[in-house]
Amino acid sequence: MQKKVTIALFALLIVALSMVLLNLLNEEVSSVQIDAQYLSPSQKKSEEVKKERTWSQSLAGAKETKFSFPVNELYMQIDLKKYIPPKVKSYRLIVDRADRYSLFCIVQTLSQMNLPYVVEKKDKTPIIFVGSKTKNSLKSVVSRLKDYDIESKIVEVWL
Repeated sequence: MQKKVTIALFALLIVALSMVLLNLLNEEVSSVQIDAQYLSPSQKKSEEVKKERTWSQSLAGAKETKFSFPVNELYMQIDLKKYIPPKVKSYRLIVDRADRYSLFCIVQTLSQMNLPYVVEKKDKTPIIFVGSKTKNSLKSVVSRLKDYDIESKIVEVWL
């Protein structure tokens, strides 16, 4: 029993002495000053960065908010009316049904009459824009579509 107690006390003493020695070595290592000529270039840069504050760091830490930016202020006014094309008068063909056969008939009718058109599909119903100069040609489109039992009307839109 005495041997076990002696070994435990001896082990505890060794652990305590090693802790004290490590603590002393750490203090000595941190207090050692190395001359700058013996440092590697990367270590020199890190030392310089730690010591010197840049102008942006000092500006960020300043409590004053009154400062002016080191640039000239420039105000521009651009007249965009010259660059934006004016709206174009176009016509929208509104149909009562939009199944495949009806759409085929509409496209064939517009193609036969040599009218420019755009078919845009939003949701389930297509939107048909027709470009024409005269209303008579548009009225004839409506009358031709009646031959296919497609009720339609023309509405003026600005694009």
